[in-house]
Amino acid sequence: MQRPSLRHAGLLAAAGLVLALGGAPLLVTGADHLDAPALGGLTNMAGDFAPHSDHGDRDINDVYVFQGRNASRTAFVMTTNPAINLFGGSFGTNVRYTINVDRTGDSVQDLAYVWRFGSPNGQGAQSYTVTRYSGANARTMRTGVKIGWGSTGASGVGTATGNAKVFAGVRSDPFFFDLTGFIGTVFNVGTDDLSVLDGNSSDFFAGLNTNAVVLEVPDDSIGATKIGVWGQTTYWANGQWNAGDQMGRPAINTVFNNSLVDPNAGQTKNRFNATPPSRQRTAYSGLFKNNIVATLTNINQVLGTDDAFGCSDYDAGTAGAIANILLPDVLTYDTTTAAAGPLNGRALSDDVIDVELGLTTNGCVTTDGVDAHSDYLSSFPYLGAPH
Repeated sequence: MQRPSLRHAGLLAAAGLVLALGGAPLLVTGADHLDAPALGGLTNMAGDFAPHSDHGDRDINDVYVFQGRNASRTAFVMTTNPAINLFGGSFGTNVRYTINVDRTGDSVQDLAYVWRFGSPNGQGAQSYTVTRYSGANARTMRTGVKIGWGSTGASGVGTATGNAKVFAGVRSDPFFFDLTGFIGTVFNVGTDDLSVLDGNSSDFFAGLNTNAVVLEVPDDSIGATKIGVWGQTTYWANGQWNAGDQMGRPAINTVFNNSLVDPNAGQTKNRFNATPPSRQRTAYSGLFKNNIVATLTNINQVLGTDDAFGCSDYDAGTAGAIANILLPDVLTYDTTTAAAGPLNGRALSDDVIDVELGLTTNGCVTTDGVDAHSDYLSSFPYLGAPH
């Protein structure tokens, strides 16, 4: 029997992974969209599936790091607030939007670039600042240096020091995935099916916008060539800064902390978002690593794709080795090279869904049949103009 692609029934092997949020189905998800149960809802007011978040201003969608306009520069991107053109929303005035950089390989931040925002004006534009923290200050954020400032209005491109470039504002969501076909075929929800059934392929995210922050800096300002990168949001409430969302590699929390292997998956996802990467392999008695291993060693058997399609799960030793690569949840990148995922940065066009599906199912499911968007820019701020 032909081995299935995601455009066929082998999609089931991924369904239980990416559609689990605690004890309830996560009906809309992306690389990291809506992986934080503490942040909110899953449907719009009509009950339709939609990437909605009650606290979208602190909900991270994706993080990217790749070569900038030339080989001597590096670009960092973080998107937040899913489907902002459907639900509205601005950057949080009580939220810190942070891109962390590890320069020594210990998964502890040595640099932190932090965006802060003012209140929207009558046209919805917000002023912003970008502050660079280094050394111990990257962990405490006590003393930093302002390196950029601007407004989300007009182009969103601000003024920056040190030959850097800064941006904040609404952009086209760069993520791509055939979500409606996925849901229609697996759950019989809606009228769309996978292209193998209806001859149509649809990218659910193609028409959606997201908030984004973008930074491009000279490589020599980073202080290392082999770096680790992850995004983080924290918000001020009850007299303290609280964990919001966190991600490095695409879909780690979304996929592996799932209800198939963890009856408390919702709580675990929230814990993962609050656990520093340097502690993720061992925190909560190795919970996060154990969830990865349990997923990789059982998913095809649990969902029947082993019998239906001859797909086998990983053995425990291989699954453990993969878990040690996936954790800590940090994007590793060599700034002297162009991004070439999945283990060297992440470019906007990298097909992370295909990689994640092939990885979790031991090569059983290899693609969703959706290609990268065509609206990425070749120059700063790189993300397509908003729809």
